[in-house]
Amino acid sequence: VDATGCKVKVEELTKQRDQSNNELEQLRKQLQENQNQWTVPRGAVQLKRSEELGHGGWGYVVKGTFRRKTVAVKCIYSAIASEKNLDRVCREIETMALVRHPNLVLFIAAVLDNPERPLIVTELLDTDLCSAYEKKCLTDKNKL
Repeated sequence: VDATGCKVKVEELTKQRDQSNNELEQLRKQLQENQNQWTVPRGAVQLKRSEELGHGGWGYVVKGTFRRKTVAVKCIYSAIASEKNLDRVCREIETMALVRHPNLVLFIAAVLDNPERPLIVTELLDTDLCSAYEKKCLTDKNKL
């Protein structure tokens, strides 16, 4: 390969890199705009810590209030708070914000102003999966 060929190849790769960087920047702006639609300040969500609904490996869920409506609030354990885990939580939130299905709880908002205590706000159902199963409320029509 001669010097002219190398120069052309470098110019092509530079152009591709610049185009990829522009696309990445546009995606970042779009993500930021999307986050602005569903991110709320911590003061907008009131937690009822005495009314725990459940817990798991990443956090616990309590009843809460958002815009005068009773909601479920997933609180991430501070012990697992890290930049890597916050990225995972944000991906979960981004997915929930895009998905609508009658068998999934409705995502309402997220609180991200304290990276060590992110909150996910969802609709509060009148039952839980175990109770619905025990009452035989689940039919083939309800299953995924």
